Amino acid sequence: MKAKDSAPPLIEPEQPTSAKEVGPVAATRAAVHPDLQGVRPKNLNVIFSYNSHTWDAYEVLGVPAGASIKTVTEAYQTQIRRCDKGSIEFFETAYNAILNKK
Repeated sequence: MKAKDSAPPLIEPEQPTSAKEVGPVAATRAAVHPDLQGVRPKNLNVIFSYNSHTWDAYEVLGVPAGASIKTVTEAYQTQIRRCDKGSIEFFETAYNAILNKK
């Protein structure tokens, strides 16, 4: 059998360049679109304090940050039905934190 070799040719790696040739990394800054200059990104998370700990209200209710009030309310009602009586206040605090933010 004299089948033709179908393997691709070997690629020779380039020689590494020294750090002096590359220059400082800090000098290269990511370009920002002109429409976004001076605009701060919107923070979708709602942080609240409970029992001297900080919590993300959306994470507590199991929904994505910035979810709609309808989705948050459904998740809150589901959590209240499933949890024990001692945890109700925790979920209420998370739910109220989201309602107060919007």
